[in-house]
Parts: sequence; structure tokens; C-alpha cells
Amino acid sequence: MLDQKFWAKYFKVYDILNIVIPYQELMAELEKELDLKANDIVLDVGSGTGNFINRIKNKYLKVVGIDNSEEGIKITKSKNNNFELFFHDINKKLPFSDGYFTKIVSNNTIYTLNREQQKKVLSEIYRILKPGGKFVISNVKKGFSPVKIYIDHILKSIKKEGIIRTVILFFSLIIPTLKMFYYNVKIKNSGLSNQYNFFDLGEQKKILQEIGFLNISKDKLVYSNQAIMNSCYKL
Repeated sequence: MLDQKFWAKYFKVYDILNIVIPYQELMAELEKELDLKANDIVLDVGSGTGNFINRIKNKYLKVVGIDNSEEGIKITKSKNNNFELFFHDINKKLPFSDGYFTKIVSNNTIYTLNREQQKKVLSEIYRILKPGGKFVISNVKKGFSPVKIYIDHILKSIKKEGIIRTVILFFSLIIPTLKMFYYNVKIKNSGLSNQYNFFDLGEQKKILQEIGFLNISKDKLVYSNQAIMNSCYKL
């Protein structure tokens, strides 16, 4: 399994994704799917470098991030130190009271756990979600292709910015981009060797059903069709 040293290196270049159009679209899709209101108390489970909570920080009542990467927490704080952040192993009981959050999101985090751990973490998310609250989860799927994500970005960038600007931007950021591509391939290969547990169509939804979530949405392919998103409720 990829260790903390790997994730520290990964997060140092992770924010290159902020210029990747499919990633921008994913962030927008997560926010849209959460259907956030001004009085919501929001938790991001596996907040990484804080891109999602930074996106919504001024729109809602309270925004909280939790992650077990010191590097991720450090980078998040460098962007904005007003977040409530928790450095915590999500495999352990989450440090929040029952029914505390009205909305919870988790993006590309649960796949790093084995099936037993996934169910444990999702049960904890269910516990701390307020009755009537909404949970949105997205994870890269089995066989996901980093290449397809980057090709999709290039095609959309050319359409939006033109060929010349796209090429200039690509070469100005080529080193962190190549590093990010390398790390994504390592993550994919970890899944192929059964170190990580990516979801096939229907599998993520099935686990949510087993935990007790209701009104679970159909699988929605996002992130250049390389990730599966579901939304659900605790009723």
C-alpha cells in the first residue's frame, strides 16, 4: 500500500489539478450535487489540500475538513487558516457527535481503504450525518485512465483557450504535470495489485445501501467518465 511518504509527495503537486478542466468540472459537480444551503454545516472527509472546502468556504455556515495527511493539512492551512481542520485517521472513530453535519462529501478517498474499512468509515459518516442530511461520494472507478483525463483536458482547453495558449500552459507546467501523471499511474497500479479497492459500476451504491443510506442516486460518471458519483440521504 502507498504510504504517508507517497501521499506527502503526491499532495505537493496535487494542486496542479486546479488547472485541469475535468477536475474543475468535478469540483463544480460535487458542489451542485450537495445542494448546499447557507445554514449548512459541511464536512469534507479526506479533504486533501483543501480544494473543495476552499471553494465553498464563504458560502455556508460552517465548513470542516478532515484528513490523515500532515502535508495535506499544511497546504490547506497555507491557503486559508480559517478552516476548522482535523488531522485524524479516518479508520478510527470520527471526532464528531452524532448527527452533527447537515452535508458530507468525500472525493477520491474511500478507494484507498479495503472493503471492511470502507464500510466502517461509511458507517461513521452515517452516524455523524444529521437525519435528513445528504452525503455525496465520488471515487475513481476500476480501470480508470489518467491519460483519458488529461486528453479530455487538452481537448477542452484547446476549445476554450486555443491551441497556442494550451501548449504554452502545458510546457510551463510540464514538470508538476508529469509528476502528477506518474503518481496517478502508481495509484492505478496499486488498484490493479489489489492494494486499493476501486469501485465497479453498482458496487459503491451497494455498500451505501448496506450501511443504511436511502434515496441513493444512480451511478453518475464524472471526471472524464473515470469516477463514479453517488448521492444519498440519512432519513
